[in-house]
Amino acid sequence: MRKKTLHYLTFSLVSMVSYGQKMFTTTHAGDVMALEYSSYLNLNDVQLDTKSVTIDFTSVLDKPTIGFGMSYTNNSLDFDAYDRFHDYSAFEELHSIELFARYKKALRNNWDVNVTVAPYVSSTFNEAISSDDFILSYAGSFTKTWDKDGLKSSLKIGAGYGSLFGKPNFYPLLSYSKHVNDKLRYEIGIPVTGVFYKLNEQNSFDFKAEPESIYANNTSDFSMTNNEVVYNSELEFKALKLGLGYQFRFDDNWSTHFNMGYLLASELTLSENDNTIYDFDSKESLSLNIGISFNINKK
Repeated sequence: MRKKTLHYLTFSLVSMVSYGQKMFTTTHAGDVMALEYSSYLNLNDVQLDTKSVTIDFTSVLDKPTIGFGMSYTNNSLDFDAYDRFHDYSAFEELHSIELFARYKKALRNNWDVNVTVAPYVSSTFNEAISSDDFILSYAGSFTKTWDKDGLKSSLKIGAGYGSLFGKPNFYPLLSYSKHVNDKLRYEIGIPVTGVFYKLNEQNSFDFKAEPESIYANNTSDFSMTNNEVVYNSELEFKALKLGLGYQFRFDDNWSTHFNMGYLLASELTLSENDNTIYDFDSKESLSLNIGISFNINKK
């Protein structure tokens, strides 16, 4: 069981962090503590750094199981290039605190049902927390698995609600995954499309296309460029990321990953009640990501 869990961890550590923004996984990995740091180098002169920690007690089991966990994410934005025109300091620090629970049950004919619920707070914390800081994310899916000569393939069909693509909304979960051989697997679908290659027990690589997003509420007053003051504004960031990743497993417990990505069609905006206050015209950017995880599965 431990080796099976570690095998899954190798392929899916990156997509586990931050369930409110990314409430999906490309496999059923769990029972892990992960630390991650990401940097987006130039969103049109805005620097974005993200730090997160996740503790997940979701087990990989063939029988019905309930898992749970929590995560904290801090997003730091540097508006120095814009501060000489306006004060954006209210959005320099964004915080997200999440609790999540999962339910998995094996059905007939190699079908599984998976349900995830993840309430979280995403806010600047500049003022007291309000109801607008809370978001209830959830997702449900059915997965059909085939096994041919020890090589597995699967089809996932489902839907979710959350800030996966920016402002909270419904989104589809539709993907097909296939192991070509013991080392190579590919996945085609939404929200993740990628190729995953396991070189050996310690080293693996992946190339993925997946969404990146942030959505946070600001309850403090914010003065617009026309001197009008708004008291409930939001920051939204969304992009499509193409990333090349490398994972290294130190031993049975510790593993790390590195990723270099390129953001396409990125958008960074401030808004109030669906009305855009300011568009930073962020466009494309490079991104760097590094993380480390500890397997806490003692089975």
